[in-house]
Amino acid sequence: MKKINYIALVVAIIFSVVASFDNCYAKKKSKPRKTKTTTEVVISAPKQSIVMDFDTGEIISEINSNERCTPSSMTKIMTLYLVFEALAEGKLHLDEELPVSEKAKNQEGSRSFFEAGSLVSVQDLILSMIVHSGNDACVVVAEKLAGDEDAFATMMNEKAEQFGLKDTHFMNSTGLPNEEHYSSVHDLAIISRHIIADFPEYYHYFAEKTFTANGITQHNRNTLLGNSLNIDGLKTGHTNAGGFGIVISGKKDEKRLIAIVNGCKSEKARAIEANKILAMGFNEYIPVKIAKKDAPIAMAAVQFGKRDKINLYTDEDITALIPKKYRQSLVVGINVKEPIPAPILAGAKVGTLTYKYGHHSSKEYELFAHEPVSKMNMVEIIVCKLKTWFNNKKSNTEMPGLAVASTKENN
Repeated sequence: MKKINYIALVVAIIFSVVASFDNCYAKKKSKPRKTKTTTEVVISAPKQSIVMDFDTGEIISEINSNERCTPSSMTKIMTLYLVFEALAEGKLHLDEELPVSEKAKNQEGSRSFFEAGSLVSVQDLILSMIVHSGNDACVVVAEKLAGDEDAFATMMNEKAEQFGLKDTHFMNSTGLPNEEHYSSVHDLAIISRHIIADFPEYYHYFAEKTFTANGITQHNRNTLLGNSLNIDGLKTGHTNAGGFGIVISGKKDEKRLIAIVNGCKSEKARAIEANKILAMGFNEYIPVKIAKKDAPIAMAAVQFGKRDKINLYTDEDITALIPKKYRQSLVVGINVKEPIPAPILAGAKVGTLTYKYGHHSSKEYELFAHEPVSKMNMVEIIVCKLKTWFNNKKSNTEMPGLAVASTKENN
């Protein structure tokens, strides 16, 4: 037998192990280096949305704005409207203290945790409803104003009818889920517009960011308050059925807009989407003065009057928010049945005004006569008719004062 060279064998084994190690290291080194990846968060569009011009009530943009939806705690803007109305009528007072019932204490959802039997001021109840979205506070005021919540819901529906809301029906003061409790973002915008216009003295409560009750401080769920768009209201809402929603309003360059989104998937989504559409309203639209209150906007011919023409006025300032691209194509229409027969009383409605751009037509604004016009007597009427007959025979021209501007409709 050949003698084994143990030294050579050991050396060979060592080299084999080292080579194997090098190969493993090389493979490991050749693998592509792992890099950190970031996942982009996609915010889906809301199911319903609207942007409304506060001054005119015109809709700037919308998605399913008349679709019936679950309003969740955005319901509370109607509850608050009725509270503000009661304050204005002297039926409630801010420092008045109201009792908390067992029903109020045991409400589900967001609360201020008022104890049954305790007394809470109306002002604190308002702040509870706005900042805490307090369902207990809603029931307290509902029981005070109507006796019970069912009767208060009837009051809410009566007010909705007064406002001309077509897609709204309330079953409670809180917005807690009920199949027969619904609204639309368009209707919610109308209620919000009424709150801001009818009760400016109470609107500041919507801008409160915190409120402390029973030693517990809670923050307003409207995280957009006081941002660069000067958002100063109004109310958030969330239920499983309705998703996340919010009503906001902001004022920029003396122009106020109301924006609403609903059916969002998270608090973050509703804040982003609401802020986005409000910013769009301010950035992509420009205010254009259509008419100024107490300044004549047009003239119309008068039939058999002591004056042959009369100035037309609106009873309000009209400023349209229109897309910048339509600025040069804005058309204002004056619709008057001419000549207007005398006598004409001061303040008489004599026509309407509308404006158009693109495919959009505004609502009708009423036009009024500021100055009265007396009717001619019989002799004057006969003389007027003779002059008209003579002028028509002399030339084929119209009677002075009957020519209508191109923006008018001559009926």
